[in-house]
Amino acid sequence: MSYRLRTRQGVLVAVGVLYVMVLAWFNRQPIPTATLVHETDSNMRLRATSSERLGTANRDMHWLEPVQYLDDNGTHAASVLDIDAGLLYIRLHTEYRTTRPNEPLGGLLKVYRKNLRFAANGDETAWELLFVERLPGPVRRAHLDRTRLRNEDGTYAPRNLAVLYYMPRNETIAYRVRVYELEALQPATGFEAAVASAGAPWWKRAAGLGAAEAAVHAQHLANRDHLCPDDADDDVADSVYAGHRFRHCVGSAGLTMRTTDFALAGALEVLEFSLRGRTLLYSRLNDVVRFRMLELPAALNGSLVSSDAGISSDMARDGLQGSAYTQPDMVQTRGPGVTELLRDIGSQSFLAQLQSTRPGGGVDVFQAHGGTTGDTFFFSFSLLQNTTLARKWVHEDIKRYRLPVHQQFSGLSRDELRLVNDAPLVDQAGLTSVFYFKATDIIVAVDTQWFRDHGSADVTQLQRVRESRPPYISTLNSPVAVNMTLDDSGTLLALSTVDDELFVFARARVSSTRRILDYRRYFVDATLRPWTATDPASSVDALDEGDADAFNWQLVLTWQPPAQMPTVPWEDSFIAPDSPFPATQRLIVRALPQPTTACLRFLRFDSAQLGESTHAAGGEAIVRVAALSATGRLRIWDLDSHKQDPHVLWPFMTEHWGLLFILAAVVACCVYNERRWT
Repeated sequence: MSYRLRTRQGVLVAVGVLYVMVLAWFNRQPIPTATLVHETDSNMRLRATSSERLGTANRDMHWLEPVQYLDDNGTHAASVLDIDAGLLYIRLHTEYRTTRPNEPLGGLLKVYRKNLRFAANGDETAWELLFVERLPGPVRRAHLDRTRLRNEDGTYAPRNLAVLYYMPRNETIAYRVRVYELEALQPATGFEAAVASAGAPWWKRAAGLGAAEAAVHAQHLANRDHLCPDDADDDVADSVYAGHRFRHCVGSAGLTMRTTDFALAGALEVLEFSLRGRTLLYSRLNDVVRFRMLELPAALNGSLVSSDAGISSDMARDGLQGSAYTQPDMVQTRGPGVTELLRDIGSQSFLAQLQSTRPGGGVDVFQAHGGTTGDTFFFSFSLLQNTTLARKWVHEDIKRYRLPVHQQFSGLSRDELRLVNDAPLVDQAGLTSVFYFKATDIIVAVDTQWFRDHGSADVTQLQRVRESRPPYISTLNSPVAVNMTLDDSGTLLALSTVDDELFVFARARVSSTRRILDYRRYFVDATLRPWTATDPASSVDALDEGDADAFNWQLVLTWQPPAQMPTVPWEDSFIAPDSPFPATQRLIVRALPQPTTACLRFLRFDSAQLGESTHAAGGEAIVRVAALSATGRLRIWDLDSHKQDPHVLWPFMTEHWGLLFILAAVVACCVYNERRWT
């Protein structure tokens, strides 16, 4: 009898253990994990701006960009960065409180640089402040153009950061656009004389002074000589940047960017805003057209100019506006008219310029529109193109979605309502544009291509549109992406979530034993020059629902931060791609708060600069993913040294400890019940 009892008890325990092992096996991570090759030490972090200095509607924007690229002379792959030049980190505060009369708020731009030699030898240096600039008004929109299209002479189009800010003037509002030329990092005017007057190192000379005297000394140097204070000193630096006489300052390197200011006619509120090449695209509230496009004037060398006697960078930084300079003549293209005045289009709506070489200056614009009618949320995207410049516009619908939200969004939880209101993630590189829509959880890629029939001289421009739904594999219950980046070739895509998870997607499905970089052979090389189309209209290539081809995104790599002590909050609902708007409640496990990723960037390295031990197959560049937090923490992953996690049971146990606790309690009760009959 005792033998049978022990056998039954052993069977109960074995069934429970086997059940856990089966669940862990089916819950295993089938996607390889990217290898984290570098993470910044905690003593090299950047300080955060005091929240008291930021406006209530402030939004921080972050960009990570190489300082410059190696010459594409046949010895290097295209778009390979120069690690000796370093990496730029651009941080923009849209609302920064000032003490300047009639200017309580202004935008604040900070630019840092880091040497990238640590990627080869591991000896990392801290971020170096290059310059700080305060804009004359709050920032409404900002857009970084990094498409870098190939010109006819073999050079690449420059990268530009366009910042749209506004200035209240009496009873009206003036909108201005300041364009920063990233390729034009140049010595600041009068820097040598300022250093000679202030003495070097000027940022350390106030170390022996009291707090008040040090602040006065730093303000004097920033206002008179335009020399930045020690950015690590929270109180002094913030007080200097908020001073009523402060406009701009430079760091110890004495470098700044060439800037150009442009005025937008009219006082209507700007809703959408982007820059591609020299073309500025924007829409206005209560406008009679869907959007407007401005061709910014440029000199023969490609640099932007305001006018023949135009406003200089120093004049713009000193706040010279209005009648003090002559506004240049800019060619304007008006978009299609609207049947009623353009209202607030909502956060899910946006416009994006696509590459176009059609005859007559043809324009292709990708339009997404989201709105609510009754108890349903509608979302659609389409292509707008003009067959004759500014005369006739053709609207072609591509896809339309419908999501039930009930009256006044009463069927949505707090998190779901945030998804509907969050703007989509947009990134463009080369001839590829990618859009991630949080409300519908889809990735839309638009590739501009050209083709011609065999034996024909006619060239047709094609806008290839593909939709992909990223698989839900997150184990931290945070499937919504907050950052996205596209590599220069348009074949790799990276997403990060609020819990710092990383997902890397690639085009085309190939064997997992092959290198990630082999995906590039399916697509047009980014170094090729665009063709000149002869057909006056663009064609749209879109697949039916459920179809897929080599142009859809496939998940190839993942990465998750180290496990942390979990907490168990009660959430209103849980969001998954298969059911974006559920009405259920669920108990979930969430990690303790940690710094989230501020921006992502694919970096292409030359194998010779990284060292002899690193080799790339077929002469390809070595591609890595970099993630930067607002504190300056830099993480870099290697995509080609990925690995499969050999541990299956332990990650499942630590993640689903609540389920295991209940299962263990049930098995213990059954074993105890068996012992009662002994």
